[in-house]
This record gives sequence, C-alpha cells and structure tokens, in this order.
Amino acid sequence: MNSLIKKRSILLIFCCLLLVLVVFSARLMAIENEKGDALEWSADFEQGRAANVHLRKDGAIGFSIPSEPGGDEYLWFFFRVAMKNQQRAEFVLENAAGAHQTGKRWKITKPFASTDGRNWIRTTGISYAKESGLGNLLSPPVFRFQSPVSADTLWVAYFQPYTISDLESFLSGIEKYPGVVISILGRSEENRDIPLLRIANPEPAEGAEKQTIWVVCREHPGETPASFVCEGMIRALLDHPAGKRLRSAFSFAIVPMLNVDGVAHGYYYHNARGVNLARDWVDFKSAEVRALRAALLENGRMDTPRLMLNLHSSNDPGKGHFFLIIPSDRLKPEDAEFQRTILEAGDRNHPQLQGHSTVKLLDLPSITGNALYRQYDLYSIYLESNYSRGADGSLVTVESLRAVGAALVQTLAEVLTPE
Repeated sequence: MNSLIKKRSILLIFCCLLLVLVVFSARLMAIENEKGDALEWSADFEQGRAANVHLRKDGAIGFSIPSEPGGDEYLWFFFRVAMKNQQRAEFVLENAAGAHQTGKRWKITKPFASTDGRNWIRTTGISYAKESGLGNLLSPPVFRFQSPVSADTLWVAYFQPYTISDLESFLSGIEKYPGVVISILGRSEENRDIPLLRIANPEPAEGAEKQTIWVVCREHPGETPASFVCEGMIRALLDHPAGKRLRSAFSFAIVPMLNVDGVAHGYYYHNARGVNLARDWVDFKSAEVRALRAALLENGRMDTPRLMLNLHSSNDPGKGHFFLIIPSDRLKPEDAEFQRTILEAGDRNHPQLQGHSTVKLLDLPSITGNALYRQYDLYSIYLESNYSRGADGSLVTVESLRAVGAALVQTLAEVLTPE
C-alpha cells in the first residue's frame, strides 16, 4: 500500500512538473512572438541599407550590413525601425568586424539617429567589443550604440544621409544665381542622370577663356560627409569674397555626385556593376567614369582644366580631415611646390583641417589622380573628410563640414589668386 501511494505521489509530482514546463514553454513562445511582433523595419528608400534587423534576447536591436556588388567592402547602413513600445533603443551591428573600417575606427564612430528622417543627432553609448559569455569567446567583436532619443519609429544611419533628393533640393536653391548652369554630365549604368554644375563669373571679360577647376564628389557613394564639404565649397564660391575672387580668374565644373546608382542603392564603395569608380581609369568599365573622362576631354583635348579636387571621406582615428597627396618625387617641381603651398594654407584655414600630416596616394595607375596626372598632366588633390573627428579632436558636424568646404575655397584663393 505504501509503495502504491509512493508511486502515485511520484507520478503526481512528475505531472505537475510537466505541466509547469508546458506552461513555461508556452510563455517563452508567447514572449518570443511578442518580440517578433514588436519590431518592424525597412531600408526600402533612397540610400537605405541593412539586413537581418531583429530584436535580440538582450532587448537590443541587432542588424547586419549586407554585401554589395564588387567586393566585401561594406560600411554604410541606413534603415528605419518601428517598435510597439517607445524606448531608447540600443543597436548592435553584428558583422562590424568584417567592415571596411574596423578596430580602433569603430571606437570613434558615432552613428546618427532621427525621429523623423530629417533631423539627425549623434548616438551615444558606443562600444566595440566581444559579447559577454563563454559561448562568445571565439566570436568577433560587435559594435553597439544607443539612440539618445525615444520614439515609436527611429531612423539610424552610419552618418547623416545625403541622397539624390537632397542634392536635387540643394541645386534647385542655387540654380538662379548669376553664372550658375546646371546640366547633365552623362548617365549612369542604370540610366540615372549624373548632375554637372558649372559656375563662372557672370561678367567675364570679353574674349577671355579661363581655365577650369574641377571638383568631383561621391566616387564612393557611402562617403556622405564629402557632400556637405562640397555644399560648403559651392556656397563659398557664390557668396564669399574669396570665392568671387577665384571666379574672376577660373571657371568651376563640379560633379557633386558621380556614383548616383551607388547612392540610390545604399552601397558604400561601388557602383551598380560592382566597379570602384576611384580606380577605373585604366579599364574604364563604368559608364560614370567614361562620362567624366569625356567631359574633361572636351573637343578631344584636356587643355582647359587647371586642377581637380576629389572629395572623399575616411574614419581614420589618428587624423581629422586630411589630404591625400601625390609624393613629391612623382611630381614636376612646380607642381610639388604648388602642392606644398596648398597644404600649408589648408592647415591654417580651419582647425579641423589637417595639412601637416598627409597620406600618400597609392602608386596605382588606375586611381583617378594618378591617371589624370600621368596621362593628361592634370594635378589632383584629395580631401578625406573624417566622419567623426577633426584635426583638433573636435566632433565633426554637418555645419563644420560645410565650413571646411568654405576653407578649401579660401585656401585656393590664397594660393591661386593672391591679393
């Protein structure tokens, strides 16, 4: 009898434990379902880029950056996430270790967040480290950041976006300035218009034929800080005394967004066919570079360009906005001296500019600056504007980037048109 009672008691305990386990499992499934339903996301808009956006067990929002045609260089992300419960969201970039700029570069990176997709603010709570737990000992580090604002819907981006629509809006605001002509450089691989902005003196001297200074921006579509620098240059050329002085001696041809397809798709480094436009001056695989070359070789000759400025962006933790240079021993003496004076003037014209600590342009014939100098005797100077910090250690803002663009105009004026 006692044995039977004992067996029944054990069976009852087992049934109770089984019931608890079933209830607990059902609750876990309900929680997971709630998590799944609590988050919706999209990157289906201009320059949008993200993959595998999900709510993690630790409550953070995990995501990855997808690959793009042409190679494994990825960095740009931009997506919108909607949450049922308004909260200050934490984000985890789970494939940060494989990105184009890794390690110490992530430690100075502060992405942007927005509650409306128009007004942007830097994120906080930055970290680049392995996740805790024994199971993550062999896993690569992840990049975490927190939104400083709360909202049911948030936009997040590696840097404040600058889309084709943003460019069109900017150009529409300056098209009526005297001396401004907006046209089309050519068409992209996907048949998009590549804008070309020409700025000349509205009152040129009769019979005067000026040399042209070219400005090329967004060969790499994810380098959005360069577009704000370009805006600052354009505004200074139109409104600043130094810009007006330059326009009395030179005309300007500005390509504010060469890689329009890459921008539309949210790529970081390549065009729609997977071509790196900054290294396509030997094979000319891309429609975009072929269009730029045709414009430079107007009437089959390259006799009017004086100089090219090529605007890029980097996240080098040891530098601010720095210049890429052609080493002096690869330049004619007069061009080496011109380069030296440009760097000195740039160094003193804005605290975020770094002209005293440069980086040498790789000696590859397919790079834009090398090809133009070797084949056509056209000197190019590159500015790598930093996503995060200036030469003085200060935080980069959209306003400071525009100011750097104006400082470039001042620098050119001092060197090319001294008073």
